[in-house]
Amino acid sequence: MDYFLNYYRHKKLGDKYFITTDHGSNCVLSEDEFKKLKQNKIDKNLKSKLTEREIIINEFNLTEAIRLTRNRNSFLYSGTSLHIIVITLRCNLNCIYCHASPKSLEKKEFDMDKETAKKTVDFIFQSPSKGITIEFQGGEPLLNWDVVKQVIEYARGKNKEAKKTLMITIVSNLTKMDEEKMKYLIDNDVIVCTSLDGPKELHDYNRRFLNGSSNDHVVKWIKRFNEEYKKKGIKNKKIGALVTLTRKSLKYPKEIVDEYVRLGLSDIHMRFLNNLGVAKQAWSDISYSVQDYLTFWKKAVEYIETLKKKGVKINERMVSIMINKMNNEFDPDYLDLRSPCGAAIGQLAYNHDGKIYTCDEGRMLGEDNLFLLGNVMEDNYKDIITSNKACAVINASINDQYACNDCAYKPYCGICPVCNYTEQGNVIAKISQTGRCKIYMEQFNWVVKNKFMN
Repeated sequence: MDYFLNYYRHKKLGDKYFITTDHGSNCVLSEDEFKKLKQNKIDKNLKSKLTEREIIINEFNLTEAIRLTRNRNSFLYSGTSLHIIVITLRCNLNCIYCHASPKSLEKKEFDMDKETAKKTVDFIFQSPSKGITIEFQGGEPLLNWDVVKQVIEYARGKNKEAKKTLMITIVSNLTKMDEEKMKYLIDNDVIVCTSLDGPKELHDYNRRFLNGSSNDHVVKWIKRFNEEYKKKGIKNKKIGALVTLTRKSLKYPKEIVDEYVRLGLSDIHMRFLNNLGVAKQAWSDISYSVQDYLTFWKKAVEYIETLKKKGVKINERMVSIMINKMNNEFDPDYLDLRSPCGAAIGQLAYNHDGKIYTCDEGRMLGEDNLFLLGNVMEDNYKDIITSNKACAVINASINDQYACNDCAYKPYCGICPVCNYTEQGNVIAKISQTGRCKIYMEQFNWVVKNKFMN
C-alpha cells in the first residue's frame, strides 16, 4: 500500500459525515464513502478526495500535513498579543448583567494612576509578539480620559523603537463621549467599540443609566463616528458593537438584528451570558437555559441568512469565526475558541492597581489567588508567563481530554478554565456537562450543516 490513513474524527449529520483531522483539514462524505473509509475499501475517486485533505497520507502530501499542523498551532510561539488595561473600575451605568463589578463615580481610588499606566505599557512591550493590541476596558474608560491619552501616546512613542504592529482599541458605553474625544480617537487611529443590546427599550432595560437613556448616547455616537470616518475618507473602518443577551433579550432575535442593520453595523455577535461579576447576583432573573439560548441563536442566524440573500451586509460573528477556523490553515485567534485558550499566552489583563491576570474574565472573578499572576510594579513578562500558575491555567485549557478526543470539532474548539470554575467550581471540568460545550456543539452542527453540507 502506497499510503496510510491519518487519524481522523467524524460527525454524522443527517445522511452525511463530517470528517476532520488534527491539523484542521476536513471533508464531507456520503454514507457509502464513509463505509468505504471505515472498511479501508477506498476506490480511486475517494482516494483522491481524501488525499487532497490529508486524511490519506502519502509521500507527496506528508510535508503539507506537517506544514498545516505547524501553521494551525503557530500562535503557540508568538507571545501575548492582546493586552487589556482596566483603566478604571468606575462606571456611570448600572447594567443588570455587568461582569466587571464596577465602582461608583466618586471612588477615584479605583482609577489607574499615571505611574502604574507607564509601568503597564513597559510590561506590555516585553512581550515578544510582533503584533500588540492594547484594549481599554473598565468600568467606563472615558472617566479616566487623561490616563487613556497618556497610554496611547506613551505606547506610540515606545513603538517607534519596538516597531511592532500596534493596535489600540477602547470599549466604551459612549455616555461620556464628546466631539473633542472623538476627534482625538480618530486622529490617533484608536478603534472604538461599544455595547448595543438591541432596540432602545431592550437596551435601556439591560444597560441602565440614571441620567436618561444610554441607548440615545450609543445611537448618536455610532452615527457620528461613522459619519466622521466617511468625511475623512477612512475606508473599512466603522465603530464596533457587542450584544449581551439577558432572558428578556431572547424574545427579540429579529428586532436585535434589525437594529444593527439600521445603524449600518455589519457584524453582530450573539454571545451567551457569563456568570461573572454583578451578573452572579442577578443570575436567577437574567439567565436562561442552554436550549432557550440555542433556540434564540438559530432564529437570529437564520434571519440573518435571509437578509444576506437580499443583499444586506450583516454577519453573525460566531458563524464567521467557525467558518474561518474550518476553512483556513491559520487560526483566526479568537481566544475563547482555541486550545490552549488565550489565557496568558494570548492575552493578559491589567487591573487599575497594576495586578496582572491571565485574562479579563479571570480578573472579573474578583478572587485574587486563582488567576492573579503578579503586578507590573514588581514583575517582568518572562517570569509571569513561565510561572507555575500561568502554566497550570494554560494546561487546564487544553482540550486533550477524553470528553473532547472523539469530537469532530476538537481541532476548532477550546476550553475556558474561568467558565469551568464558575460553573463547576473547578478549572478542570466535566466538559460535556458544561453549558459552553453544549452551545458550541450545536453551533458547530448548524455551521457544518448549513455551510459545508449544502
